[in-house]
Amino acid sequence: MATACANCKKQFQVTDEDLKFLDKISPIFGGKKYQIPAPTHCPDCRQQRRLAQRNDRYLFKRTCDMCRKDIVAAFDGDVPFPVYCNECWWSDKWDPLKYGQDYDFNRAFFPQFQELLNKVPKVGQLQLSNENTEYSNYTAYSKNTYMCAGSFKMEDCYYARKSRDCKDCMDSNFIDSCELVSSSINCFKCYNSDNLANCRNCTDCSYISDSISCESCFMCSGISNKKYNFKNKQLSQEDYENVLKEYQNRTPEEKSREFQEFNKTVPKRYQNQLNCEKSSGDYIQNCKNATECYDSFDIEDSKHVIESYDLKDSMDVSCFDKNNELCYEVSSGGESNYNLKFSFCSCASPESTYLYSCFFLSDSFGCDGIHFKNKNCILNKKYSAEEYTKLKDKIIEHMKSTGEWGEYFPIQLSLYPYNHTLAQDYHPLTGDEARKKGYKWADKDQKFYQPATINLPDRIKDIPDSITKEILACQECGRNYRITKQELELHRKIKAPISVYCPDCRQVKLLAQKNPRKLFDRKCDKCGVAIKTTYAPDRPETVYCEKCYLDTVY
Repeated sequence: MATACANCKKQFQVTDEDLKFLDKISPIFGGKKYQIPAPTHCPDCRQQRRLAQRNDRYLFKRTCDMCRKDIVAAFDGDVPFPVYCNECWWSDKWDPLKYGQDYDFNRAFFPQFQELLNKVPKVGQLQLSNENTEYSNYTAYSKNTYMCAGSFKMEDCYYARKSRDCKDCMDSNFIDSCELVSSSINCFKCYNSDNLANCRNCTDCSYISDSISCESCFMCSGISNKKYNFKNKQLSQEDYENVLKEYQNRTPEEKSREFQEFNKTVPKRYQNQLNCEKSSGDYIQNCKNATECYDSFDIEDSKHVIESYDLKDSMDVSCFDKNNELCYEVSSGGESNYNLKFSFCSCASPESTYLYSCFFLSDSFGCDGIHFKNKNCILNKKYSAEEYTKLKDKIIEHMKSTGEWGEYFPIQLSLYPYNHTLAQDYHPLTGDEARKKGYKWADKDQKFYQPATINLPDRIKDIPDSITKEILACQECGRNYRITKQELELHRKIKAPISVYCPDCRQVKLLAQKNPRKLFDRKCDKCGVAIKTTYAPDRPETVYCEKCYLDTVY
């Protein structure tokens, strides 16, 4: 059925399969089913709500409100709730149940939940088993790593979001098992390369896309098992090295513009899939019956999933990993969740609903910060199993009357300014637009917009050691940024120039290399068969179906 989105007013489809899934996960108590209603927001607006709860890049120096140590946190000093360091938050020195509150049936649920959010202590950053990685949220098993949100098993890496098993990499997103790679996106097992997009097993390459098992190639697209190629043409080693010499004095911006123009002339695959069956989306791997999924792998029988892995029979999931099943409208966290709904950053919390940063909490509703094994909690208050069931029934009926049942946390409840969240990357708003909707917004702090104290040389060999003491100003937005000694050493190691853009603008430019997370109807430009692709019909690229692409390009 077609319906209008309650937020953007655009029409979207709710399929029979969607309704069957919602019926499947609807809770049953005392023989009565509490049906989860059809979504009132379109898939894009549902994703926006989930991403608005997640802050990947904005970190602040402050004090732990328990041990008083200096820490780095995703919250500044103006938030209403206490902020603890990792050690204190996970300790038994405080009890989340002491913040429990009774449910008030004279008021809506979300305002009561916001009151709970505003008093329960929050962890400064969610980290696990890291070493010398204090500036990196949602990061695990990493060493000497800086600003690599959502990543794990990273070593000596900088600004590499949602990546894993990498070493000496920087300014990249969605890279896996790479080393000495910079300014790249969606790459696997690449080495000593830069400015790659959607490449696998490539070595000593620069400015190439959609390529496999290439070595010493420059400005190429859609090639495999090639060496000494320039713009998809075979050269001798001597001629190839002469081309590199010719380009060595050109700026990264000049090379990028030239490459993008060339890249448009090479046929494109309608969707980027690897080892997938009956699936749709882009940049997905090892998936089966995965519908409109993006940047995800090991997804089965699921729909509207982004940046997740190891997920079954779920819908509307973002940044959620490892052994999860029957989940709906969840974001961040993951691991061993079964029938978890409308929750943010919660792990091992089966049969629960409306959780925020809860761990090992089963059969609970509307809780925040409970991080030890427990069950039958509502608004952080413990109940007997019988009391819990009766009260939860009444709350759901009450939420149905207020129109809240079946909705994810409103963006207005986010603990972060909208422009500090992932939502701003994928659903950008202006400050006026955000405030009009009642979202938090962080205005520019002029102390971070001072004139640069140095003009950056184009080549890394011309960068002095003193750069670490200089203030840089982004050529795009004017925001100041700095280069650390360790970051400079990595730049020199991989011979990558210091960017003239701040980390935020570098992130925007990386994302611009990818198509929107949306499927369009068009026809294969070779055989004419109908296809669904992330390339809009009015775009200039030549787009092929799977068969024609493999026959022509590979």
